[in-house]
This record gives sequence, structure tokens and C-alpha cells, in this order.
Amino acid sequence: MAGKMRPWVAYVVAAVGGFTLAYAIVALFVFPASAAQRDASVPNVVGLPYVDAQRRLEQLGFTVQRGEVRYNNAPRGTVLSQDPEPEITAAPGIRVTLAISNGPHVAPVPSIIGLSRELAQTALEGAGFEMGDVSERPSNEPRGAVIDSRPRPGAQAPIPSSVSMVVSAGPTTIVVPDLSDRPLSDAFQLLRQVGLKVGDVKSATGAIIPAPDMSAVVKSQTPVAGNQVMAGTKVDMTLGGRAP
Repeated sequence: MAGKMRPWVAYVVAAVGGFTLAYAIVALFVFPASAAQRDASVPNVVGLPYVDAQRRLEQLGFTVQRGEVRYNNAPRGTVLSQDPEPEITAAPGIRVTLAISNGPHVAPVPSIIGLSRELAQTALEGAGFEMGDVSERPSNEPRGAVIDSRPRPGAQAPIPSSVSMVVSAGPTTIVVPDLSDRPLSDAFQLLRQVGLKVGDVKSATGAIIPAPDMSAVVKSQTPVAGNQVMAGTKVDMTLGGRAP
């Protein structure tokens, strides 16, 4: 009986072996991905140091390539972007290209002291900077002139970055001009030009003249010429005749 069973057993063994071999061939050549390592999601490595990003990607079976190196405010060596993008499912061994920061590009802040606000903005933008906050501060420099900047002129600063400036709001005090022997019309105009106001206009007797003759000549004034007063101070004038 045992001898009669052997051909049948041999047939079964051969059939099972043949099926196993066929399955292995199909698994290896028709479906190689399923036989090898499975696809994986590309991790997000943007913002990591290049060395850490490389290690993380290679642990998942990806190949890493250093890509573009460009100036950026991120620290030198930081990953700025990646290709393929994060979360894309890819086969192991696929190449992931990483763009790397070369650190900030720095340049000296141009000298804008003494320039008008408009010219200062042009100079900053021409050097690669942006105009930041603008504030005013009393100064003896002409009103609107740049009197300070942050960072200061010549300082090394990243590009792009903003530079704030301080412009003159005009002097804190004004020297009273000499109005003597001027026609009242000229005296009015001069006071306005320097930032002072017209006060009372009086006759030689001290009476206030509501509607003075603009051709009349100024004889005296209060405050007197040469005094330093605050902007907007009123100057009283006493008339003494007409202009020739």
C-alpha cells in the first residue's frame, strides 16, 4: 500500500512546489514594490537643519540631494523648501531635493542723514532696504530733514529689512526776527515764515488798531528781535508812520 501512495505524494509535492515558485516569481517581478519595502509619505523637513533633515529622510529610505543655496533670514544651513513637497507618498529611494539657506544677506545702511524723507526712501530702496516707521523730533535742522535712522548709517543689516527714520519737526525755539522799519505787510509775512504768529498791532499811543494800514512801518516789537521763543509765539508790533 505504501509503495502505491508514493507517486501521488510526489505529484502533490511537485504541484505545491511549482505553485510556490510561481508565486515567488510573480511577487518579485510583477509586484516588486509589495515584495520590497512599501511606499512612504515624504516627511516635512522644512525649517530643520540640513543634517537633521538628511538623517530623517534617509532613515525612511529616501535619497537626499542638496539643491539651491540662497540668502534668507533663516539661519545658515536651514532647509527652506523641499521637492517633492511634504506628505506626498513616494517609493523608497526617490530623490528629495532640499533648498538651503545661506543665511541673511547683509549690507551697510546708506547715509540718509540730512536728506528729505522722499530722497531717504529712494536711497534705502536703491540699497535693497525698505522704509520702516517714520517719527518726528524737534530739531534745529530744517523741518522734514532726516536726523536719525535705526539701524544707524553704515551699520550692517540684513537685506531685505526695514530701516526706520526720524525726521526733524523743526526747532524747539525760534529766534525772533527784527521787524523794525519794515512795512506791516512784510512783517506779517516774515513772522509766518519763521513759525511765529502776529499779535496785537498798536498805534504810537499804545492803542490796539483793529484794521491796521498794511503799508504802515513797524517802529518797535515785543518780544524784541534776537529773543528765542517757542514756535507759535505771538509778536506784538507798534507802528510809527508809513513806508516811503
